[in-house]
Amino acid sequence: MPEKTFRDLLAVLDKKRPVIIQAHDYPDYDALAAGYSLLYLLGTFGVSGKLCYSGEAQGFNIQDAVSCLKIPVAPASSLHIDENSQVILVDGFVGNKNVTSIDGVLTAIVDHHPPPEVVPACLFTDIRPEIGSCSTIIYQYYLETITDVPRDIATALLAGIMLDTGLMTRGVSPADLAAFSGLFFKGDWEEAAYVLRNSFSLDDIPAIRNTMESYHSYGSVCFVELKKKSRPELLGLVADLFLRMHEIHFVVALSLEDTVCRISMRSEAPKLPADLIIRRTLEGQGSGGGHYHMSGGSIPLEHYRGSEELRRKILSIIEEYS
Repeated sequence: MPEKTFRDLLAVLDKKRPVIIQAHDYPDYDALAAGYSLLYLLGTFGVSGKLCYSGEAQGFNIQDAVSCLKIPVAPASSLHIDENSQVILVDGFVGNKNVTSIDGVLTAIVDHHPPPEVVPACLFTDIRPEIGSCSTIIYQYYLETITDVPRDIATALLAGIMLDTGLMTRGVSPADLAAFSGLFFKGDWEEAAYVLRNSFSLDDIPAIRNTMESYHSYGSVCFVELKKKSRPELLGLVADLFLRMHEIHFVVALSLEDTVCRISMRSEAPKLPADLIIRRTLEGQGSGGGHYHMSGGSIPLEHYRGSEELRRKILSIIEEYS
């Protein structure tokens, strides 16, 4: 099947109707960078629009990046989105738990996650699960149209690529490497690296200390639980932290919230795909997805039977892959 192009996207958009670019809920750097860069590129071709998300833009470093790079993003609830709006979803799929439905007509999807069994019907889909970052796809649109990349946008794209590839250490495709190389001196790579490196706060120490004292390891598999109230994004950061331990190659991090148990998985094991393992784990109980190296999901508390039973289930699934 021929690869979709930015020109194909332009062909399905009506310049007379409003365009809404929607990032997934609680957006990360990759979702914001992809949305921001696509918004600018569309503008250079006479298509105006707005960038939005549902939930919150969490984390002091995300908020700093939005402010510093002047990313024109707003909560969907603060915008007037009518039924005539053309919605372009970036870095996510309608139907996923991390994508809140908004008014308007779903017109396009640009994403790099493995698609669900049924892809929502729309006029344009550009889904490339072999690519490590959605920002890379948008950068290729710039190359296709020979459009210059402004410094702030290049910086945002660099941050998006580095985030989803773990600073270019996981899931890196040739396209990601080419995008990283092409953007490196166009943007402020030091700023992009800074906001990614400085993800922890001193306020996080009590919660992290608790996980250090209560983790469970089974060979190269480690389970950690955030038992102290903490900011939501800390769950993935703790999973990444434990994956840096020499003996550990697969991490499962849990946290209990008011209505759900959230789960984050990280893998550097050749035979343990985090995306497939989390889907099997949550089948019939919750929902989740992601990539080979990183995934996330949640279980409603009414279906959650405790951390010990969850550990047994995950270890059983892992044993089948090993």
